[in-house]
Amino acid sequence: MRPTPTLMRVRLPQLENRVPFQEILPLRLKNQVSGKTDKGSDVACLQEMAVMFSCLKANDFNEDLCPKEVSTFKQCYKVYLDKKAVKKETSSKGILVPGKDLNYKQLNKVLEQYPSKPRKP
Repeated sequence: MRPTPTLMRVRLPQLENRVPFQEILPLRLKNQVSGKTDKGSDVACLQEMAVMFSCLKANDFNEDLCPKEVSTFKQCYKVYLDKKAVKKETSSKGILVPGKDLNYKQLNKVLEQYPSKPRKP
């Protein structure tokens, strides 16, 4: 393929002063967030479940031949439920843990402490 002048062109970056900023929406946070997206799909102990199912499949789904894998899965799931209960308890009490994911109630509590001021026209 022969190089043509259109393929050889190099586009220069745009200059900032030639492209003015246009504010479409106000650049500030709202004073609250909705809790619609907090309902996520939690997948727990996926690796342990896969190992358990592969063992059960190899042994014709006889649980007596895979006690180690079944107990490992049950232990992992118990730990997961305990962590989930602790997280639910802290979020219901409104305890803010810095550096952790906050749910919408905790975020609203923080936003109440630091409300954004209305914009002056």
